[in-house]
Amino acid sequence: MVATDPSDVLSTLIQRESVLYAVDVAGCEKRDIVAAVPSSRSTVDRSIRELEAAGLVTRAPEGYRRTLLGELLLSEYYRFKAQTAELLSAGEIFAELPPTQEIDRSMREDATIVTATQATPHQPVSALCSLIREAQSIRVLCPAVFPQLIETCAMATDTTETVEIILTDSVAAALVDSFTDSLAALQEAGAELHLLETTPPHGLAVIERPMGSTAGLLVIDDSGGRALVRNSGDDAVAWATNRLDHWRREATGLPLAETTDATSMLR
Repeated sequence: MVATDPSDVLSTLIQRESVLYAVDVAGCEKRDIVAAVPSSRSTVDRSIRELEAAGLVTRAPEGYRRTLLGELLLSEYYRFKAQTAELLSAGEIFAELPPTQEIDRSMREDATIVTATQATPHQPVSALCSLIREAQSIRVLCPAVFPQLIETCAMATDTTETVEIILTDSVAAALVDSFTDSLAALQEAGAELHLLETTPPHGLAVIERPMGSTAGLLVIDDSGGRALVRNSGDDAVAWATNRLDHWRREATGLPLAETTDATSMLR
């Protein structure tokens, strides 16, 4: 009879992982399992009994083999371990986001995380700029002052079909003061610039490239870009696009045709 309590099965899988892996799907004799794991024969015997009771292992002509259930659960477990390791490596980064801020699971699964270090403090923003340089279409939510990002978007307008940038009040004011030429160049090239009164807890981007679309989530702190979470999965891109649509509906157009008037408006 197959066990049905998820907690019990998971506990068995975690404790007996090495034996379940050693059994394999083709089947093997008990002596081969004992030779493959750092456990005594009595421990292997006990492990096999528990795995059999959970429905993860069954007897076979060759001795023992994983069941389909065992194969599927082991695969899911390894995927979960990999995701956990990825999240733990960026634990401080996600810890800085407010607990009410939901980051969709699709954005975290199989993601690439680029973190800032003391030696490379601008690496996350630089990684996002690298994606933009290959872009056919750009949508960016910029909740902090990143001149490199604005200038890269401005240069990309020559080869990019569409550029949409959503800025907060404070970011737009700072950029108008110090980088008016870059903002004006964006507007003259047909870029869509939008102004957002509220400040989102993180930046977002959806970059369409010849090889496909990529979603980016930019975690920020007082010193700038803390990390870039990059994911090319369809669900991740769809989630980021949905969030950008939300912030776009909350924003208004940014009139930069007359930079003097724009500066007065933003102050």
